[in-house]
Amino acid sequence: MNTGKIETSVFEIAKNLLVGIKTTLKTFFRKPVTFEYPREKLKIAPRFRAFPRLNVNKDGSLRCVACMLCMTICPSEAIRIIAGYVDYGLENELTEREKGNHSLDNLAKGVFDDGRRHPSLFEIDMLRCICCGYCEEICPEEAIELDGNYEVAFYSRGESVYPIEKLKMNFKRKYT
Repeated sequence: MNTGKIETSVFEIAKNLLVGIKTTLKTFFRKPVTFEYPREKLKIAPRFRAFPRLNVNKDGSLRCVACMLCMTICPSEAIRIIAGYVDYGLENELTEREKGNHSLDNLAKGVFDDGRRHPSLFEIDMLRCICCGYCEEICPEEAIELDGNYEVAFYSRGESVYPIEKLKMNFKRKYT
């Protein structure tokens, strides 16, 4: 094995220089393969899944019934739910959805709830979320789904925890 220094001739150096200039000139006149992100948005696939969001009914109420399945199955423990009860009040007018629920027919006057739950606290930590889709698959009410919104940025860790209002803010589809 020859361990001596390899000497390069002037001819080899000139040849390598010309190959480099040729490559530079060839790529200089091509259309760039990058895009200018803030001005040009990336075209994503129609089935792309990014971060979760909460769906609402036509009357604006949450579809979530606080069953805690999404919180239980989340591998990164990014979801936090505290259950509350639906409060109708003493003289509350029922919505169209609640009028269709015949379990409310026997509700006595002055009763504040009928035992149905809703989330009083629903938070998702977007820094912990791994966008696996388990929460979407297990939800019996189709209350949570992964959105195509991939533009999520934070200035601090506290901003990464999305409450109910922020999770349902940019929904696209409403259910009946």
